[in-house]
Amino acid sequence: MTNQLKIIGQAYKSFGLKHTSKSTATLPHNIRFFKKHCLTSKEASKLSNASLHGGTVIHLIVQECLTNNVDIDAAMNKKEIKDKINFYEPYSEKDKKKYDMILKFAKETANNHLENMKELPEQSWQDETEFTAWTPPVQTYWLCYIDLIGKTHFGDLKNKFGSVRETKKGTSYSAVKIPDRPFFSDLLQIALYKKVCPIKPFLSYASHTDRKLFTEENCEDLHEKNLEKYLKQLMIYEIAWQKKLECANGDLQKLAWLCPPDYSDIKKGSFWWEGVPKEYIERYFKYYDIKKN
Repeated sequence: MTNQLKIIGQAYKSFGLKHTSKSTATLPHNIRFFKKHCLTSKEASKLSNASLHGGTVIHLIVQECLTNNVDIDAAMNKKEIKDKINFYEPYSEKDKKKYDMILKFAKETANNHLENMKELPEQSWQDETEFTAWTPPVQTYWLCYIDLIGKTHFGDLKNKFGSVRETKKGTSYSAVKIPDRPFFSDLLQIALYKKVCPIKPFLSYASHTDRKLFTEENCEDLHEKNLEKYLKQLMIYEIAWQKKLECANGDLQKLAWLCPPDYSDIKKGSFWWEGVPKEYIERYFKYYDIKKN
């Protein structure tokens, strides 16, 4: 019976889908359709912004410090990290200014994460460990990449970046206060990771001016009974998508009509559509040509 449960369901197979993830499961369905079915994996991977790419840079710095026991300057001078910093191409002048500010205060943000980690028992750390998890009745497996795993704890690094504004004195970058409890989306992620990593969880939040480490000791949301609840809620997100795949039965056009575009969001260039090339959006709209339906 166990082996049967570990077979990817036909709903996913009919669309060539092999796995899911927390970040994919929580996407609005119209965005999920756009990213996973209208774009190639290479095209989708290029869609980024200053916060997303800057967050990756901070992660690499902190992970390098913890796994190889080096200081922040040494980590930032590592070729892999320098290449990552220089790789990003901002999609607008505003995005460039934000990325520049994230890099300007990268040391402070990374150091706040490292100060958080000092609150945990001293231990050796592994970074970006890959796991897979099955959670029936979800008919595929979850792909998990855990930021840091030690002997007693596992967890994720969460960055909070400021906002960029133009003032009479020049470009300003706001200070960001860390929330009093973890964000719901992050709790879904830790709940999934707990399924494959049976040690204590943590969430490290840091901005360039503030920090907080959440653990079982100071955050009821991270208690096991609550993580079990959050895992069920994450599964509901995925099963809702699974049901649409079943209804569409391998027909991409049918799936498109189950996930109509949010034209207002696209017109405003809101978060999901920041920096998306016009030709990608035009390709997406072709699925909704009324004359063909």
